[in-house]
Amino acid sequence: MRIVIVGAGIAGLTLALALHRHGVGSVVLEQAHRPGPPGTGVQVPPPVVHRLRGLGVGEALDRRGVRPTGVDILEWRDSSPLESMPLGADYERRFGAPYYTMLRSELHETLLEALPEGTVQTGNYVTDVLEGTDAVTLWCADGTRVHADVVIAADGAHSTVREAVFPGHSRPSELRICRGRTSVPRVPELGGARIRVWPRADRYFTCYPVEGGRTVSFGAILPGRPGRLESWAPRQRVDDLLDAFAGWNGQVTEVISAAEWIGVWTPHRHTPVRAWCRGRIALMGDAAHPMLPFLPQGVGQSVEDAVVLADLLRESTGRTVEETLERYAETRREQVGPFQEEFSLELLGSLSELRAAGALTGQPWARGRPPMTETDSR
Repeated sequence: MRIVIVGAGIAGLTLALALHRHGVGSVVLEQAHRPGPPGTGVQVPPPVVHRLRGLGVGEALDRRGVRPTGVDILEWRDSSPLESMPLGADYERRFGAPYYTMLRSELHETLLEALPEGTVQTGNYVTDVLEGTDAVTLWCADGTRVHADVVIAADGAHSTVREAVFPGHSRPSELRICRGRTSVPRVPELGGARIRVWPRADRYFTCYPVEGGRTVSFGAILPGRPGRLESWAPRQRVDDLLDAFAGWNGQVTEVISAAEWIGVWTPHRHTPVRAWCRGRIALMGDAAHPMLPFLPQGVGQSVEDAVVLADLLRESTGRTVEETLERYAETRREQVGPFQEEFSLELLGSLSELRAAGALTGQPWARGRPPMTETDSR
């Protein structure tokens, strides 16, 4: 069975690795010709660590990840404490695994180096999909045709495969996501192994350590419209982000002012896809269930998609491909539904500071999936 995965992000690489661990080969088509810049940070909670350890990359995670000692929810005007949650040794003993922060590129490299050479084929931008009775053909921008028995769309929130199979489910929102990083010596007050979050009813800001604690990664979600924030001029982006957080505490404005890189994205509102699969094609990760990047949710749900789908594809003897993909879709849609709703675009603008603090420090946030016992976590 020829399995083709579209997209070499965290979701696609995790699926390829999970299949490889089961002795099942796959090909990953990636539109980029070469790896991108280091990018921004990601957070990897214990359930995801357990899953990734099961895929054989536990030592690499431990080598690259920072172990924050806790998360602090702070008042946006004066940075006074609202709520806190420990993530240190007791937390690790309780859940059987640490809570990591790292650069997205470090997690990407961890997965990529565990795959057989040649699994990822770069420079393949899929533009169209042709479904047949017993196979699927993918068309790439350079005219290349790729034939597959199974196609898994892991090409993100702006998935071309999803748009080809389930068109009309996406439109731009009126929010902006800003991510950036700076070196600790430029913001010494924000050094140390803490995750910090400053929520307000209509926007929020967070920062945490990456790269062995040498770098601070930060992120913000705020209302906005196309225009100045999308400027390619780095200084202009800093100035515009400072304007967006005018009146906030000095720690927030300090890290923005010290930014060495800032990226800006417009999230899209997605009408829920009724079916995550059709025939021999299935969606996973943000292609299936995009959500705001509130802490570890996107990475956690993508990794869970990958492990569940790989297990089902391995155990598909006696079932058709279509039946296997249907089973995956039904299982994961039920599991991820509450998280997609909780961390949707509607979260902003509907929460007060205290409700936001509660949402960000609740158990689903800490654990990365629906309620789980301590036994489950091991």
